Amino acid sequence: MLPTELLRVRVSGKMNQIRPIFYDYEKNNELSLPSKVIKMFEEMAKKKLTKANVDENLSRIEAKYTDYKLVRGICQLLEQRCVYESPSKTFSDSRNNNTINATYLRRKIFEESSRIGYPVTENERKRILQKIALENNLTIDELELAMWNDLDKNKYLKNFDTLSPLQLAVWYNISILQALLLNCVKLEFSVYGGFNWKKILRKIKQLGLMYFLYHESNSDSESINQTKNEDMVLNGKKNNRVICTVDGPLSILRMTDRYGLAMAKLIPLIIFTEIWSIDAVILRKSISGVKKSYRFQLSNKDKDLPLFDASSIHLESELNSETNVSFNKYSEDNFDSNVEKIFMDKFLKFSTGWKLTREPDPLILSDGKAFIADFAFEKYGIKVYLEIVGFWTNEYLKRKLEKIKDLLTVNSRSSPGTDLLIAANMDNYISENGDKIMVDSIFSKLIARKHLIFYKKDQIPFGPIIKYLKDIDSKFINDISINSHDMITEELETKIRENENKVIFLKEISDKHNIPVESVSKIIRNLQLINDNSTNVRANRLKEFLLVDNYIISNDKINELLPELDKIKKLGDAIRFLGENNIPEECITLLIPKMGFEIVWNGIDSNNAIIQRQLTKD
Repeated sequence: MLPTELLRVRVSGKMNQIRPIFYDYEKNNELSLPSKVIKMFEEMAKKKLTKANVDENLSRIEAKYTDYKLVRGICQLLEQRCVYESPSKTFSDSRNNNTINATYLRRKIFEESSRIGYPVTENERKRILQKIALENNLTIDELELAMWNDLDKNKYLKNFDTLSPLQLAVWYNISILQALLLNCVKLEFSVYGGFNWKKILRKIKQLGLMYFLYHESNSDSESINQTKNEDMVLNGKKNNRVICTVDGPLSILRMTDRYGLAMAKLIPLIIFTEIWSIDAVILRKSISGVKKSYRFQLSNKDKDLPLFDASSIHLESELNSETNVSFNKYSEDNFDSNVEKIFMDKFLKFSTGWKLTREPDPLILSDGKAFIADFAFEKYGIKVYLEIVGFWTNEYLKRKLEKIKDLLTVNSRSSPGTDLLIAANMDNYISENGDKIMVDSIFSKLIARKHLIFYKKDQIPFGPIIKYLKDIDSKFINDISINSHDMITEELETKIRENENKVIFLKEISDKHNIPVESVSKIIRNLQLINDNSTNVRANRLKEFLLVDNYIISNDKINELLPELDKIKKLGDAIRFLGENNIPEECITLLIPKMGFEIVWNGIDSNNAIIQRQLTKD
């Protein structure tokens, strides 16, 4: 990163906002400055210029531009990719074959000048140098070169690890953002995904910072089409983004960059996630010495966001590990255990309709710390979390149980009804006072049986999980069908009245009201079961339709097609005929049996399948 003296900022006094001046190459399609400076460094490396000559060239190019901070900042970044070395010519002591270093020679010279008196003339100086040169089998010229070759200004540029102008622009923008955070006294940020959270929170701990998590309602992320029916079923629970607060020094009276430096190191991890936001308090000292705090805000949604995404841009130099900058995105393919990988691979083969997310956003404990479950199942806006507890030590299990107990407590900062399933390995146990206690007895004291799943080896049983999710499906669909009954029946009545083809796609109705299509189907089935034909006109009308998958098809339409269908023998011809008469392809094979036909398969080739009238039982 860059030092604060090279920070270029734009301050809004009225809004009390501060923002770095990024290198906006896209605005003018301008990369000439980075290109010119990179080329200059490449040429200096080829010529093996000394550090003193390099500094002279940098001063010249800096003088050509009015914004010296920009030029100096770019040059400082490129110097981090340089390797300097003492002159390649070495001098050895022929008596012991050891390389003579500059420190040794200078010490000998000063010892000799101290013994005979400091030289005040050029001849006296030469006599001292001649004596030391003879002792080390060197000429005076070689001695004068060797005695100073370890100074930085005399080292030559051995290698420059080049990069593209676009890479340099990205690196500069990241560095200028980090430089602003050096004077940060409070940082709030948000990212998406438990994998990203785990990586960042681990870094926070490594840097010795303290963090605190809380939920903040994010109206932008909420579905615009969320209905009152959903709110009723979900008890008003909506997606809240998780905010992490990292505090700097306890007092802003004493300026220090210790915390700011640590916070700045978090920036690459934050901005290289897909969804992120930063809200920071920056303390700056004016020329008069007055301290003033400013607010800095930035997110991935900003329209004027500069190029930060360096996922395909490698800025890692092999030259100096201390100054390396690597902003490659981390892979999420690495699983913590083989159990998790097996579980995810197998679950994705089930057609449950539930979205499976690995390491979702953290659940927040009562102390503001994070609990990141292994998986989350999501559907209808409902989330069910799964934590896999495999091999453990006694201390690990105690910490895990304390967090789980915290999550299941009403006072937890996460949603009061955190739905958490625990899959625990039955093969593992802990030892208390030398006695072996099975894990199931420990978890059962804390967790309800329906939330507890035991497994052996690496195989987590899917039966209990699928059943649990299906129970949620059934309850949700039933509740929505009750709450939406009148609204959907009115919609159906309108569709029936307006629809000339007498084929109604139920998914259009469910999408319009943002409810599951299964709830619409359930409402129809309930209406068709009403026996009082005289009082319920809507039910009577729906009885004139046949429910087939996600469609209802009028009996008139079916009776119209039956005579022609009786003449058809091959399944392929029947499918083609029904399709030509506006019967949706996805429900044709389900409709044919409902029309009184059976499909006879003659092998696995559908071209050989035929249809025939179902036999009537006597």
